[in-house]
Amino acid sequence: MMSEKNHKYTLGIFYGLGPETEMLSQKFAGHLINTDDFCKACENMELDIKCDKCREHLPNYSSSIYFYEQVGKNIPDFVEDPGEFLPENLPPVDFLLVVGIHQDLLGGLPDYLKDKGTKAVIVPIEDPKWVPPGLQTQVLKEFENNGIQAAFPKPFCALSKDYDENNKVGYHLTQEHDRVHEFIDYFKIGVPIVSFLLTPDGKAIEDRCVIQSAPCGSTYYICQQLKGKYFDDNGTSLNEKISKAHHAYPCNASMDQDSILKDSCLHVGGYLVRNAIRRALNLEEQEGQKLKYVIK
Repeated sequence: MMSEKNHKYTLGIFYGLGPETEMLSQKFAGHLINTDDFCKACENMELDIKCDKCREHLPNYSSSIYFYEQVGKNIPDFVEDPGEFLPENLPPVDFLLVVGIHQDLLGGLPDYLKDKGTKAVIVPIEDPKWVPPGLQTQVLKEFENNGIQAAFPKPFCALSKDYDENNKVGYHLTQEHDRVHEFIDYFKIGVPIVSFLLTPDGKAIEDRCVIQSAPCGSTYYICQQLKGKYFDDNGTSLNEKISKAHHAYPCNASMDQDSILKDSCLHVGGYLVRNAIRRALNLEEQEGQKLKYVIK
């Protein structure tokens, strides 16, 4: 286990074909690199609002990203050897992020990576079509057999060090997953964790602090939209503010119904950030189905 306090972890990114997959992988990488032009959410509101630099204290992890590569071009309907469509020479990295690649290539990853030195593989599922449940359990088991830790968060912002319905060992996580926790701790991404400074009367949000962000970076924008806002005791208006900001960022997870989640990945992402904010404000958490997702 890498316990050196100042160790710089290394990350590689594979992403699949299609505009949605490319856009999502760019957003994940863009949040980690944190350039000045990454987030334009406030300007895009068309309300003559300037960026107030809510992300200015974030680290820049660009030196940790060793490669960012699209895989699966010109892939046939039937893939006999997945290794033919994966990079021949792969530098050893601590973590490999795999975003929406062809299912045959995903199925071949455990064998492909077994001698590459990769410590943990993170396979976010933003769309139920990316990784069917049967393939997920099969690939997770093969990673396990090859001594590679892995996580399959659905959606990506469900990645957590806690164990719940979104983080089950044997389905979402390999038995050994301390490297996955190192990924969360180092890049400060996963299930949102936030803190607020309230006004003296306790009725409005004076300032906010994002301790751990959704991997797309939306947590910063959502919390910034709550700054200076009043919220009522039952949290109804608060829920509406959160869901509107979550949509406006926007969240790019799929709206398709997922058979395992019994909901869409997008809605689950909204529930996760809403309850993170409610916890920070000492308000009761709510079941996902009780949230009216507001789109205006």
